[in-house]
Amino acid sequence: MAARRSRIGAIAALCCLVAGCDVAIDGAAGISPAEQQRVDRRAEQRGAVESALKALEQAPAVVYKSTIKDAAGKPAELQFRITRNGSAHGALPVDGQAIQVLAADKQLYLSATPEYWKAHGLGNSEQYGTNWVRTDGSDLPVNAVEVLSPRKAASTLRTAVSAMDPLTDPVRSKLPDGTEVYDIGSGLGALRVTTAAPHRIVSFAPSLVAAAGGKTLGAEMRVEPLAGDALKKFQTDLDGAIGGIGQPFDALTQVSVSVVNDKLDCTDFVGTCRATIDVANTVIGGASGTPVHLTLTVDFTAQSLGAQSCTAAADAAPGATTSMTCEVKFKLPNRNASYQVQAKPSARGEVRAPVDVNAVREKLKSEFAALGG
Repeated sequence: MAARRSRIGAIAALCCLVAGCDVAIDGAAGISPAEQQRVDRRAEQRGAVESALKALEQAPAVVYKSTIKDAAGKPAELQFRITRNGSAHGALPVDGQAIQVLAADKQLYLSATPEYWKAHGLGNSEQYGTNWVRTDGSDLPVNAVEVLSPRKAASTLRTAVSAMDPLTDPVRSKLPDGTEVYDIGSGLGALRVTTAAPHRIVSFAPSLVAAAGGKTLGAEMRVEPLAGDALKKFQTDLDGAIGGIGQPFDALTQVSVSVVNDKLDCTDFVGTCRATIDVANTVIGGASGTPVHLTLTVDFTAQSLGAQSCTAAADAAPGATTSMTCEVKFKLPNRNASYQVQAKPSARGEVRAPVDVNAVREKLKSEFAALGG
């Protein structure tokens, strides 16, 4: 009988132990008030960043501002405006120099110095430095039209932020105008977001949206949304830029030319010499049927008469051979004498990109109407 009571007592004791597991005990595990505040601050920052990123990706257009030093060493502000569809106009600070960018109707045009084009391996660098050039994103260290469109920039920045240390305490600072911002940093640079609602992105390091070539665009890009009158002004400026683009060079087309036949005729007793040159061209890439603009230069030399040169220009069909002529006139000291004349021809070819300005303007008008412009 005693053994039975002992077993019942053991069961009772076990039940009490199990029941005792649910009893609250002073000093149980949990976060401290200070730690809870840190958690709340991090959550507040995450919310502000996400709200700012959503505002960026929903913006119809934005303006990016950057600063470089001008020829006198003074700070100069550059602006680059772009719609959510990729139409853009402005300047980018590529390696400390301003590169003019124009994008419309899915075509990209650049205006840069001859030195810039030479560094990119284009043989017509001197000519390209005098006009707009149709090209693609490969002639920029960063495909700005792609990475800086509002939606793409927001998406890339979101990815960059997600890779940052989530346990880092938020850092707040004030801009010169008094705006308080979160400074969110990583090895690629900083992202600044306003602490007050409505949250917006104030600036970011270009390396955050283009890890490979972003550093060539400087340390910081400031960003603002465009709407209302600012959006309408962007449309007006872009429309004017398209109207003034003229006949841009086409860097997407490779042209080679060669002199395949030459003839020299000099008129007796007059001193006039005419060169007739056949110039052949070969085209790779580019729009089908786009004419090749040929420039012929002929250098004449004559014994005791000195040297002269002449030029001629013509448009030729791709792959065609074109006859071109130019002439010079020597001053003859003795009309009864005989002079030996030599002619050395050289030719170059270029393709101008066809731009239907009115058609592009109509497309821009429809695009901005949909954006609210």
